[in-house]
Amino acid sequence: MRSFQWVAICSVVTAMLSGCSSMTQLQGSVSKFDQDTHAAATDEVSFLRAVQTADCDNQFYSNSYNFAVGSTNSLDLSGVCTPTILTDNQIKIRQVLMDAITLYADKMQALSTNNDNKTLDTNSLKLANQIRSLATQHGLSGVPEASAVESSIIELTDMVLDKKRFSDIQHTAKAMAASLAKVVVDIKTENTILAIGISSKTQQLEPELQLVVKSARSQRGPASFFDVIEARRLMQSTDPFGAAPVAATAGAFDHETNPQSVAERLNAALDAVVNANQAIAIASTGGIIASVDDLTARVKAAQTLQTVLNK
Repeated sequence: MRSFQWVAICSVVTAMLSGCSSMTQLQGSVSKFDQDTHAAATDEVSFLRAVQTADCDNQFYSNSYNFAVGSTNSLDLSGVCTPTILTDNQIKIRQVLMDAITLYADKMQALSTNNDNKTLDTNSLKLANQIRSLATQHGLSGVPEASAVESSIIELTDMVLDKKRFSDIQHTAKAMAASLAKVVVDIKTENTILAIGISSKTQQLEPELQLVVKSARSQRGPASFFDVIEARRLMQSTDPFGAAPVAATAGAFDHETNPQSVAERLNAALDAVVNANQAIAIASTGGIIASVDDLTARVKAAQTLQTVLNK
C-alpha cells in the first residue's frame, strides 16, 4: 500500500513539473513573439522611409536632367521634395497599423505572465486609445479596403484596452486571428505595390544618364571618362536598398536587395507573425515554439536588410 502511495505521489509531482515546464516554455515563446513583432514593425517603417527617399532622390535627378537639357529653367537645389509615391501622412497611417499589431503582441505577452495585473503601461494604453479613436473616425482612409481595416484595428485595440473579457492567451489569439490577418494582408499588399512603383522610378533614370554621358563624350572627349564614372555612381545611389558594385557579372549582383525582394522578405516576416499567432491559438507547446522560431528566422532575414537601409 505504501509503495502504491509513493508511486501516486511521484506521478502527481511529475505531472505538475511537466505542466510548469510547458507553461514556462509557452511564456518564453509568447515573449519572443512580442519581441519579433516589434522588430518586424521597425523593419516595415524603415522600408517605407526608404521608398520615400528613393522617390525624392529620383525626383531631384529628373528635375536636374530637365534643367540641363533646357526643358525647364527652374531648378531647386535645396533638395526639398514633395513625395509622389508615399507622403509623410501616408507613412504615419501605416505606422498606426504597425502600432496596433505591436500593441496586440504586447498585450499577449502581458496575458502570458503570472502577474495579476495584465494591463499595459499608461503610454501603451494612451496610444491604443488614440489609434482606436482614429479608426472610429475613419482616419485610415488612405489604405486599401480602409473600412475593413478600421474594423480590425478597432477589434485589436479593444482587446488591448480590455481588462476583463480577455485573460486566456489561446482564446485571445483565436479571437483576434482574423483581425490580425486582415491588417497584415493590407500592409503586405501595399509593400508589393510600393516596391513595383519605386523600381519603376529608379529604372527611368538610366536612359537620361545615357544621353548625358554621350553628350559629355562629344564635347569633352577622353575627359568624359570621369562623367561616365560619376553617372555610374549616381545610378548606384538611386537604389536605397543596396548599392551595387561598380561592375560585376549578372549573377554577382545582390538581387536580394532590389525593392521587390525587400518587400517579399518583409511580407514573409509579417506572414510569420500571423502564423505564430495562429499556433498560439490552436497548437501544442511544441507547435508554438516551432512557429515562433520560424518568425524569429524570418525577422532576422528582414533585419539584414535593415542594416542596408540604415547605411
